[in-house]
Amino acid sequence: MPAMLSRAAMQWVAPLPTCAGADRPKQALRAEPMSRLLFDPTHRDVQIDPYPWYARLREEEPVHFIEPLNAWGLFRYEDCKNAFMHPELYSARDFIRQAFGDLDPVPETPSLIAMDPPDHTPLRKLTSHAFSPGVTRKMIPKIEAIVDGLLDEIQGRGRTFDFVNDFAAYIPVSVTAELLGVDPKQRENFKIWTADLLNAANRAALADEEVSRIRDSVSELRRYLEQVIRERREEPRDDFISMLIKAEEGGDTLTGIQVLSTAILTHFGGSETPSHLISSSLIAMFEQPEVNDAVMADRNLVPSLVDETLRYWSPVNLVFQTATCDIDLHDRCIPAGSHVLSYIGSANRDERKFKDADRFVLGRDPHGHLSFAHGPHYCPGASLGTRMASIAIAKVLERMPAIRKIDEVTDWLPSLWIRGARTLAVSA
Repeated sequence: MPAMLSRAAMQWVAPLPTCAGADRPKQALRAEPMSRLLFDPTHRDVQIDPYPWYARLREEEPVHFIEPLNAWGLFRYEDCKNAFMHPELYSARDFIRQAFGDLDPVPETPSLIAMDPPDHTPLRKLTSHAFSPGVTRKMIPKIEAIVDGLLDEIQGRGRTFDFVNDFAAYIPVSVTAELLGVDPKQRENFKIWTADLLNAANRAALADEEVSRIRDSVSELRRYLEQVIRERREEPRDDFISMLIKAEEGGDTLTGIQVLSTAILTHFGGSETPSHLISSSLIAMFEQPEVNDAVMADRNLVPSLVDETLRYWSPVNLVFQTATCDIDLHDRCIPAGSHVLSYIGSANRDERKFKDADRFVLGRDPHGHLSFAHGPHYCPGASLGTRMASIAIAKVLERMPAIRKIDEVTDWLPSLWIRGARTLAVSA
């Protein structure tokens, strides 16, 4: 790992990216894949511990052509932040296509997450009605009941369990099902449909029969939510879909297909990453005795634990974007049409932004990390996600004060874009 940067380096600010001039020689506009670093994020060792690689890339090649992915990576904080702030250069237009391909549940309309301003802005204003602070407050008792119910089941079975798959993975999908107003009789089916939807991102590595099963699940999920939307139009309730249907901004309302797209996006975005935030927060305690002692002595530190885990181990490792023109940055040229990966996991460890960036610090100023993105696509469910994780961790520590990790080494997921544990055996 590099030594502490100088004060001058700490004050460094990235240059704003610019489109290359039209008169630039063609030879200079092409991608230059040759590199001193052989960074391969598909390699298991890199996925287990990418952070030394990120440190080298930030210093040596902050704009790096990743040959195994045929994509460009951005690794410094300011560059990633600028990418989020400049959709006219770094477009979100291909996000859903990259995530779902032909398994997209709602191909008829652009998803909010794959739209750029100005088209994105009015839809974002309409959907924001359903993410008001009041929604989060109303969900807190329901989150507490879901967490308590899961812990009751776990404690009834014995003292050892898989914290990820028996507990953390169930909380977000249960909370979003509650948020969307899913019939309790359909909750088990909903969990199956959700797991398959999330697995669509791995379609290239799956057998044909598995892809076919995912396609069936996606269709079932869509049909069910279409039915819920019809019912809420006739008999509105105090739930997320009803709020989307009632939302109005400047005389505009959402169409039925936009309500469906937003509901599925909300469920997709809220059903996996919060589970990794919950499990990673507990791992942070296990791996750092001083953090564990501090949080166990003062449970009011749980929100700080969650905030620092977001920075230290961002559940979303990178964001997919597309260059809209030839972009000059750090003496490299990213050609128009190239896929660009803004590495949040690296940006959040940039010493130019965060002092002692590779150290987990309770009480660090929670503002500034990019784990919820930034700018037009800042995650609207950020507040709900962090409250969910804080409630889950606080309940676990209250009811299982002797909880311990069984395996010394954490089994991290083999994933390019998610940072989270695959399993976490614990004893309570």
